[in-house]
Amino acid sequence: MAKLRKTPKKIFAAAAAALAFFIAGAAFYNRQPVLIVSDRQFNLIYGERRALITRLVTQARLFRPVKQALIGENAGADLVSLAAQSAAKAPYCALFPYRYHEGAVYYAREMPHIPVAVLGGAGQKAPDGVAFITTDEETDLYRAGRCAAILVQPAADSPAVDALVETKNRIMVLQRKTLAADQRQIFLQGAQDEGFTGMPAYLTPNSAYRSAGETTVVVMFGNGTGFFEENKDASVILFSWMDPGATSSWVKMVFDDSLWALAIPAVEMARKGESGVLPSQPRLLDGRVESRDIRRRLKKAAR
Repeated sequence: MAKLRKTPKKIFAAAAAALAFFIAGAAFYNRQPVLIVSDRQFNLIYGERRALITRLVTQARLFRPVKQALIGENAGADLVSLAAQSAAKAPYCALFPYRYHEGAVYYAREMPHIPVAVLGGAGQKAPDGVAFITTDEETDLYRAGRCAAILVQPAADSPAVDALVETKNRIMVLQRKTLAADQRQIFLQGAQDEGFTGMPAYLTPNSAYRSAGETTVVVMFGNGTGFFEENKDASVILFSWMDPGATSSWVKMVFDDSLWALAIPAVEMARKGESGVLPSQPRLLDGRVESRDIRRRLKKAAR
């Protein structure tokens, strides 16, 4: 009899849980969606599975649907705007990558009631109705300098903990474009704050890598194929949108400033109509740094 008395309570609890789940689901799907404009080429680089997971996480954190408009790579501004309008009739906001910034401006003129943000580029004057969000390069360089210095040094759980950071244990910055003097100083300050006493080497993809000497850590902004033909054991901090699962085991950390990585704070800025900067999203790759001490320090430095 006791079991029979408890059964209605269990049924009621299950029904209440199902009703709550249904109400939450209905509330979620009735909210205005966030629209993200992208293209298939980017998805291939970023990783389609990774993009799907990121989309689901973004939806959960924003508690609203996220819709994606996939645009042809060479689509004109009018077609970009048309595709965006077709993907979501009245979105909460619309986020565009910089390569479609002309389409974003066109869309903002046709949909003036929708908050619009463009991620990427540098130094643009934001037209009316469009927020331009660029990468916070100063924060990224400082954090990268700290992380590079940590990877150069021996771990606290290493028998070589008292070893000096010698000149041969070099940090190399492989630039996509030449860093300005103040940018190099920011990077160096980050490295020095973690105890690095050397001087980073700054190279371009066309540099003679053999003249760079032995390198322990590479902070890579550009194509590094030629570098790895001469240096096989360096740890890499990579600034890229590339799927980390497709990278070499040399890559220990990835700094990602893609639209997907910055979508959540970008939504808030778009809603406020604020142009500004956002730092990249750093990720320490699983299983690629053996020392627990180094992993702990890297996570702290990348915050």
